[in-house]
Amino acid sequence: MKKIMWISTVTAALFFAGCSDQTKEEVKQAAHSAGNDAAKASETVKARAGEKMEEAKRAAAEAVERVKANSKAMEKAAREATAEAAAAVEKKAAEIKQKMRPKPAAQRVAPDKEGAALFVKCAGCHGRDGRTRALGKSALIAGQSAEELKQKLEAYKAGKRNADGMGSLMQGQVAGLNDAQIAVLADYIAKMKK
Repeated sequence: MKKIMWISTVTAALFFAGCSDQTKEEVKQAAHSAGNDAAKASETVKARAGEKMEEAKRAAAEAVERVKANSKAMEKAAREATAEAAAAVEKKAAEIKQKMRPKPAAQRVAPDKEGAALFVKCAGCHGRDGRTRALGKSALIAGQSAEELKQKLEAYKAGKRNADGMGSLMQGQVAGLNDAQIAVLADYIAKMKK
């Protein structure tokens, strides 16, 4: 703006020097008018620039507030998602841990199935239903109580029982059974009817 005023003033001065008094006065007025117009234009530009600057500041402040609000919402959503994921992982880990926990021998296979599997080698002498006298001389095992059978099997295993001369044969038969298996086998046999 200053350059325009300066050029206008110089032009007016040059023109003024070569003109008549009336022309000089007209040129003076034109230069003054141009200076006033330039000043008004400068003030208008400054005012509009100020308005635009204020608008830009307001828009920037609003954008900052929107970003803050979005950041808070995203942070909250991220915390919730993280908490949900952690809970899901913890639940899955507990399920896996539960599945991997060793079960007692009696629970690994259904007791009747395990009892039936253990009884297979007994059936050769005692019959499939437990109503055969082993080698024609032992007592029937079907119908005896689970507790009675368990005590007898444990005694055979320990070598402390020799009923009807069957001690060594029975000791060999039950030697590989653990206490839980003896209990399952005794329970299975006790369910057989006399």
